[in-house]
Amino acid sequence: MMKNFFQVCSLVLLGFILVFESSNALANVYASQIKVSNPDGSAFDGKFSDGTGARISFFLNDDASAVNVRIKDTENGSIAAEIVAGAMSRGLHSVTWDGTGAEAGKRYVIEITAEQPNKSNTDWTLFYDSGDINIFTRGVAVVTDQTDPNFGLIFTANDGGPLGTGIAIYNPDGGFHNPFLVAADITSSGTIDYGTDAPLFTILDQQGRLYVTLKDKGQVMRINRDFSTDVIIDGLSFPKGIYVKGEGEDFTIYVASNRTILRGKIGTANSLSPSAMDTLAVFSGFFPHQIILDDEGFLYTTLRQDNALGSDGMGIRKYDISGTLPVTDDDAQWFLGAEKTFIANDLLLDRGADKNSAVDDILYYVTRAGENFDQDGIWRIDDINSFFADTVRIMTENTFYRDDINVQARATIDFDAAGNIVFMENANEHIFFLSPPGQGPTNSFTSTSAETLTVSPSVRVEDRAGTAVPVSYRLEQNYPNPFNPSTTISYALAKPGVTVLKIYDVLGKEVRLLLDEYQATGEHTVQWDGKDHSGRSVVSGVYIVTIESGTFRASRRMTLAK
Repeated sequence: MMKNFFQVCSLVLLGFILVFESSNALANVYASQIKVSNPDGSAFDGKFSDGTGARISFFLNDDASAVNVRIKDTENGSIAAEIVAGAMSRGLHSVTWDGTGAEAGKRYVIEITAEQPNKSNTDWTLFYDSGDINIFTRGVAVVTDQTDPNFGLIFTANDGGPLGTGIAIYNPDGGFHNPFLVAADITSSGTIDYGTDAPLFTILDQQGRLYVTLKDKGQVMRINRDFSTDVIIDGLSFPKGIYVKGEGEDFTIYVASNRTILRGKIGTANSLSPSAMDTLAVFSGFFPHQIILDDEGFLYTTLRQDNALGSDGMGIRKYDISGTLPVTDDDAQWFLGAEKTFIANDLLLDRGADKNSAVDDILYYVTRAGENFDQDGIWRIDDINSFFADTVRIMTENTFYRDDINVQARATIDFDAAGNIVFMENANEHIFFLSPPGQGPTNSFTSTSAETLTVSPSVRVEDRAGTAVPVSYRLEQNYPNPFNPSTTISYALAKPGVTVLKIYDVLGKEVRLLLDEYQATGEHTVQWDGKDHSGRSVVSGVYIVTIESGTFRASRRMTLAK
């Protein structure tokens, strides 16, 4: 029955997204994971006359100076209601729509615009550092399709360590998602045998399914939407880098396999034999590592000395694969040697506004430069269309760690929907977010919910007769939980008043005063960054958050897991 209230409306939503696309350029802050429910968290029942309203929750990837929530008619795009939420911090938030402007039987979509001052108009800026969170990441892919219910989630291939082996999912603000580890290895209480040093590079297809390579098992595996898995290609030789493009009958997979790069049109089939794949490149002096194609189909590959994931770099090369195949070592359109690219790992392409031309494409890569040399970090290649392409430094390890601390040779990067770089650095086991240079004083991004909501035709909104929507006192479980290093605490106040939130350890010692101020009636959120009164990170363990407001008292247990 709830399907009558939540319907994925791809064509309508795509129309909204295309309208917003041009205004979202160069944004940093954005809202995602937009969900609608009853205020108690249950599925929205379509009713407003009962006075419960609709709760709209969402994540912000960064602090916003202004957030506006609009409820829009999917039929004609008119605005039924607008909620001016004001400034909000990064993390999980919610607002309540009391049904004002709604019409029975109408279907609506949620649209959220987040805005903030530009951090810089000239340089990339580091704006989030998770701290040490024990990641052993081999690949990262961020969901940027707004019609996908997973929009904003960060999927990573994690290979062992305290977090386990499998696909780890992070929220758009960098916190642990629930569920966190899916498609888990047998060593992590799962059912999948990934083998050693796997899974590796990750990429999403247009259906939101994730692909990873299993180097030692010679496989390409797909993780489906329900987190089941399929071995798509078997019998490869040391597969590493992977790239996919197209959809339906045109869906094609590219794989760096030992000394070769292969291409196979798999279409809608569920498997592909290596023997049915075209050989695009054969190398004798090096091994292809990661691969990517630009908007005109040119191939780029990072190169290594051998198949080991930590082996020395042999540069980056660009190849034209539209003519005689396979191409070989000396057929490159241009090449950049290891003296400029060091140990280059992951590649990332900004495709620009024109998705059919490489003129506005920009290629980024992440690198390890080594001891006593501060060139580890993220770089871009200046003018990939020139025979004299060169490197430009974006950010080095001194910015990330304030010292000459090495970046892992397996570090990986991807763009989020707003154009920020999500950087998984697993030598020191941090997640970083980097924002691009802006234009003017502010940036903004408009997000649209993947789901629609319908007002029940059996209940008239007018029946509310202007009565106020009641709000009950509530302290919700922190999210995520367990967490590292930060978590969001949500609560509701039935009456305005002085509200106090405190953190205690299990021995009853006060750890942190989070809040002590007068607050209005309604929904509120606050974040705890895992630090005590002195600004020091607390140790792993169980902590208790308490709230006092008027006569309301409540507490919740939280687990910090480092």
